[in-house]
Amino acid sequence: MRPVSFYEELLDSNQPLKVLEDLASYKGKDAKIYFVLAEARRMLGHFEKAIELYSKAASYNKLHAGAAPEEAEEFLLFKLDLSLAMAKCYRTLGIAQTAYDVASEAFDMAEKQQFLDYAMTALQEMGMALRALGKLEEASSLLNEVLSYYESEKDLPGQAFIYWALGGICRLQGRFKEGVNYFKLSIKLARRAKDEISEAYGYCGLAGISRIAGDIKGCVDNYVKAEKIFKNTDDIFGKAYTNCGMANGLRQLGKYDEALKRYKRADALYTAINDTVDLGFVKWGKADALKRKNKLAEALSELKEAKELFASSDEIRGQLLTEFSLAQLIYALGDAKQAKSIYDAALERARKEGLYTYMESYT
Repeated sequence: MRPVSFYEELLDSNQPLKVLEDLASYKGKDAKIYFVLAEARRMLGHFEKAIELYSKAASYNKLHAGAAPEEAEEFLLFKLDLSLAMAKCYRTLGIAQTAYDVASEAFDMAEKQQFLDYAMTALQEMGMALRALGKLEEASSLLNEVLSYYESEKDLPGQAFIYWALGGICRLQGRFKEGVNYFKLSIKLARRAKDEISEAYGYCGLAGISRIAGDIKGCVDNYVKAEKIFKNTDDIFGKAYTNCGMANGLRQLGKYDEALKRYKRADALYTAINDTVDLGFVKWGKADALKRKNKLAEALSELKEAKELFASSDEIRGQLLTEFSLAQLIYALGDAKQAKSIYDAALERARKEGLYTYMESYT
């Protein structure tokens, strides 16, 4: 069998499918092989399968009695790699509290062992989980601490990621000008680092905030740039994300039929990787397009699916968007009393969470 380094190089060059093809029949007990298999799955957007493989890797990561100090350190570092990778998957699946808990444990371990790089990565994941949980001020504080470290280390990909994350927080807080600047800086740093995937996600972030800020042309143009990058990769999640975002922009332009085609593609891609949370956003967007085409019964069916998909996640914004849309649709269908009850409860929760989702009805 080929050495682990061979598969790591394939992952570094964004070739996860080649890793899976070459290791398709692997049945051994090498923890690091299961780790690269998990990483390949994560890169493709197969987050649940990735978690299974990380767990399998953890079960084979053993430290024998009497092990040398170097072996003990390698054991701990690999354990941290596994924990932090799993935290990323949990966060992306909308299981943000678990992501935070796993990352927090990793931070404590890394800090105790004085593994500074790992401690900062754990802090980054804690910040991202807090962002997903709607604790935006706390998230910003942690992410800015990590940014200072990346700047001191001249870590361009790390800086690009943090500016992307901060841009997303600005979007949620209604600080659009600042958010646009963060996304542009993220793209600039990703280019300098020659990290095309990060650059593509930067375009997606810039496109998303542009749409909310009313710059729909900028939204669509940036999704086109992202799409050109993702089409030459195996990144199913990135392709799904781009199609959903593009659909949102086309919907806001009033191009409902084009938008529905994009939502259909995004639906198929997110379903393929079992990403139920982002599939919820597809259902919500599709419902809005159908509502504007006066297909109210179809729209209601999509929103009910979206509500069910968001229910088992920590995705507060998605839950709120769905509730506001449901209220508007139920009102249009003639039940003002139920609509008001749903809307009032969603408004109260949005204010409690510090989110401005209720302001986004124009989108």
